[in-house]
Amino acid sequence: MDLTIHNALHDKTLKPIHLGINQGKIDELSEEAILPGAKSIDAQGAMVSPAFIEPHFHIENALVWDEDNLNQSGTLREAIDIYADVKMNFTTEDIVQRSTKTIHEALRHGTLWMRNHVDIDQYAKLDLLEGVVAAREKFKDIFDLQIIAFPQHGLAKNPESVDLMWQAMENGAQLVGGIPHHEKNMEDGARQIEIAFEIAKAKNVNIDMHIDETDNPYWQSLELLAEKTIEEGYQGRVTAGHCTSMAAWDQKTLVRIIDKVKEADITVVTNAPINLLLQGRGDELLVRRGIARVAELLEAGVNVCCGQDDLLNMFYPFGQMDPLEVANITAHAGHLTSPEQIEATFNMPRYNAARNIGLENYGLHEGAEANLVLLKADSAVDALRRKPERLYVIRQGEVLVQNELRTDYAPQVPD
Repeated sequence: MDLTIHNALHDKTLKPIHLGINQGKIDELSEEAILPGAKSIDAQGAMVSPAFIEPHFHIENALVWDEDNLNQSGTLREAIDIYADVKMNFTTEDIVQRSTKTIHEALRHGTLWMRNHVDIDQYAKLDLLEGVVAAREKFKDIFDLQIIAFPQHGLAKNPESVDLMWQAMENGAQLVGGIPHHEKNMEDGARQIEIAFEIAKAKNVNIDMHIDETDNPYWQSLELLAEKTIEEGYQGRVTAGHCTSMAAWDQKTLVRIIDKVKEADITVVTNAPINLLLQGRGDELLVRRGIARVAELLEAGVNVCCGQDDLLNMFYPFGQMDPLEVANITAHAGHLTSPEQIEATFNMPRYNAARNIGLENYGLHEGAEANLVLLKADSAVDALRRKPERLYVIRQGEVLVQNELRTDYAPQVPD
C-alpha cells in the first residue's frame, strides 16, 4: 500500500478501522489490523471521514471587510449596493491573492471542494469570473472549485446580463445561477428561471440559484423553480440556495412547496450564519430566524446542505471556512437536536453536499477516492460540539495538511 491509516474510527459505524490506500483510492478497509504501507499514520482513535465540501460560497469578495465598506444597516440590500461599487476595483491578481488565503483556510479545515457563485452583470462584466478561473487553475491539483455564473442584478429586463451569462459559460463557468427574487415581481422572476433553463439546457449543465433570500412571504419563486425543474425533466440537477422567505410562509404554503421541491429532487442549501445576521432586520418584535425551514425539509426527505456563503465582507463580518462551525450554527438555528437530526447536520457538508455536486466514489468504502480528513471526535455530536482540529487532510492518498509533526510528509500547497 502507498499509505495506511491505523486505529481510526469509522465516521458512521463508530467502530475501529484500518485503511489501506493505493493509487489514490481506498484499497482495503478492515476492522482487523493491516500491515503498514510505504507510509503510515497512527490515527490513535481519531475519526476518519470523507473530506468536507463547501456547497455555496462567493470567493471573489472574501476578505474585503474594512472601514471603507462597512454595512451600517446590516441588511442584504445595503450589502449588495456596497458591493456593486467595491467590485469594480477588483483585479485578477487581487482576487487570486484573497482566494489563496481563503482556500488555505478551507484546506486547513478539511474542505476539498467548493461551489462558487461569481457575479456576472453589467458592472463587473466577466472580470470577476476571470479572477476566479485563475484561482481555480492555481489550485487545480489539490482543490476543486466549481464556478456558477451568478446574475446578481437580474435577467428578465436586463438583456446585457443575459448576453454576459452566455459568454460566461464559454469562459470558465460550469453552472447557471440566478436570483429571481431580485426581479421586479414574480412574473419577471419566472422569466429569469426560464432564461436560466434555456442556457443550462443548451450547455447541458446544472443549475444552482439564490432563491427567495428575503423576509417577504410574497416571494415563492422556489415553487416556480420546482415546477420548471419537473417540466424540463431536470430532477436532481437543480440547487436552491438560501430560501429564507419560507420562514415567513404559512404552514399550508410551506407544505405545498416542500412537496414540490421533493418531487423535483431539488437540493436546498441553507446559509444559516449569514442569514441569521441579514434577515429579520425590519422586525421589531419576534424577530425571525430568517433561514430555510431545515427541520421540515429534512423530515420531507429533501437533500439539505449548509454553506458558509461569505467570509469577512460587507455581507458577513465573521467566518473561518470551517464546515463544522457552519453545521453547528445550522443545528442551533434549525432546532436540530435529536440524534438523527444531529447526524443529518453532520452529513450536510459531507454526504449531502457530495450528492449535490455530483461526486462519485465519495465516502468510506473500498474503491472510494482517498479524499479524507482525520479529526479528534468520537461521534457526530462530538464533532459539531467541539469542532476539533483536523489532524490530517488527504487528497487522493496524498497528505495536504497535517497538524502533527510525526511523519516525513512535506505537503505541497501553493503559496
